[in-house]
Amino acid sequence: MRRAYIYVVAFMLMVGVPGLAWGQSLDQLGAKKGISMSGSLNASATAYTASGIESRRDPLAWYFNGNLNINMFGYDMPFTFSYSNQGSNYSQPFNQFRFAPSYKWARAYFGTTSMNFSNYTLAGHMFNGAGVELSPGKWRVSAMYGQLLKAVQFDVVHPENYSRAAFERNGYGMKVGYENNGDAYGISIFRAKDKIGSLEFIPADATITPKENVAMAFNLRKTLFKRFFTDIEYSVSALNRDTRGLKGTDSTVKPSHNFLGNLLAPSGTTSYFDAIQAGFGYSGSFYSVQLRYERVAPDYETLGAYTVVNDMRNITIAPTVTLFKGKVNLSGNAGMQVNNLDHNRATDDKRFVGTFNAAVMPNDHWALNGSYSNFSNYTRMRPQVDPYFNNAMDTLDFYQVNNSYTGMVMYRRGTKEHQHTISLNSSYQYASNTSSAKDAVPNLSKFFTSALSYNYNIQPKNLSLTGGVNYYNNTATGVQTSFVGPTVNVSKLYFDKTFRTAVMATYNMTQATTTVASTGEEKTTGSSLFNTGLNFNYTPKGKKTEGATPEGTRKLFRNKSGHNVGLSVVYLMRGASASIPAYSELTSTINYTYSF
Repeated sequence: MRRAYIYVVAFMLMVGVPGLAWGQSLDQLGAKKGISMSGSLNASATAYTASGIESRRDPLAWYFNGNLNINMFGYDMPFTFSYSNQGSNYSQPFNQFRFAPSYKWARAYFGTTSMNFSNYTLAGHMFNGAGVELSPGKWRVSAMYGQLLKAVQFDVVHPENYSRAAFERNGYGMKVGYENNGDAYGISIFRAKDKIGSLEFIPADATITPKENVAMAFNLRKTLFKRFFTDIEYSVSALNRDTRGLKGTDSTVKPSHNFLGNLLAPSGTTSYFDAIQAGFGYSGSFYSVQLRYERVAPDYETLGAYTVVNDMRNITIAPTVTLFKGKVNLSGNAGMQVNNLDHNRATDDKRFVGTFNAAVMPNDHWALNGSYSNFSNYTRMRPQVDPYFNNAMDTLDFYQVNNSYTGMVMYRRGTKEHQHTISLNSSYQYASNTSSAKDAVPNLSKFFTSALSYNYNIQPKNLSLTGGVNYYNNTATGVQTSFVGPTVNVSKLYFDKTFRTAVMATYNMTQATTTVASTGEEKTTGSSLFNTGLNFNYTPKGKKTEGATPEGTRKLFRNKSGHNVGLSVVYLMRGASASIPAYSELTSTINYTYSF
């Protein structure tokens, strides 16, 4: 709460105090645009109750958020915030404040925000602090400093919540780049460290440790001979998984093999990683093709990203073709991905990836889209090395097949007053896990989904009707599950389009058939799910004012109203099944928004 008060006071000072001094130097601002302000405030509350089961959420939750943008003589100063009674026990900031003033090529960030340097250094991680982005001419400069994680103490009363505990983590970084005619050159560095003293008590069985990280990235993008293009990014990261260890001891990789050893002193818990991604392609008049290569070292980690897919090498080729003046668009992507780059794991995976997409729009009435993807995975498990025993039968070849087909057909017709739309969306996927390529087909798991919908829009009556049917079927070894059900949605505008009402209802019937392998006996169970809801939304129109048109005539204009009130009530009822009792849930939400 104290941080919230600080942000509010800082905001009031930045908005109010400068107005006392700006009147003395308006000629230096280079603009005479005056002062304008826009934004919105939103408040909502949600009530929840359940019958037949334990409540799956809090009975009452409230949210308050808003945004404000002040433009003073060319300076943009947006400010956003959100506050709620939820999320007080998490390491990531939930109640947030953000202030981002900008002018011409300069922008600053204060409060809760995120920035991106590269995929393997600082990659969109939220932080509380300050940042700046400068783009004078062809130069690009970014910098940040702030708290990436707040400290969350161990809950000794509830040991099952130990996973929520976290050290306070602070970080800073900078990126410098140069761009010219589509070519770009850049370098970035990011550093983060956990504060050991931020936790008052650490249990003996705790698994978290204070970490420290330094990561750097170098990137290049260049066009060659107008048609050829290339890009490359090389990243390195040094990570100390426990800063309480002694410095100067051996690490997993000698610092002499990695220049980051000069920035982060090695210890017994320090590791060094690298990653590279590069592309080379050609762009023709109606087609293009690109070859990409990506390699990420095993266990690569940076504290500036939430997740990094590591221990993989990926090579792909991606062609695209456009035909008949854009009415037909074809694209594909094929390649191979492998892991175990250091050959020190018990398994080797080879993953073959292939996708194909086609989009066709022959006229204004028809639209068709189809795609195919093939993800086949081959795993070879190796036995442990035994100098006295070596049996080739201990190895295991494991095949996985995953093919997907999707399709969409849409037809539209009608007049401006009456519009009809029919659409069909379907997808089919089959997958298998087997120790033999020959057995892959008989052991398939099949998934099929389809949705048929019809929409009728009557403009003179401000009425929209939508109806449809959903179907799903899943077949696996010994189990078959399917559900089918209709859905209906009706919406209408009243009172000169200021009051919108909508009602929706969905009913699904589910059936599961299980086959006992030993006896061949089939057992069938079923359940039902009914979901319905009402929505009301009211937005009054603003007052009429007289103004001048671009042609110089006078005309009455309707000002945009700044108020909006919404109410929704959703009721869910689930029938009893073999493993789940019957239950119902009622969720009501009221919402108010003021825009200015």
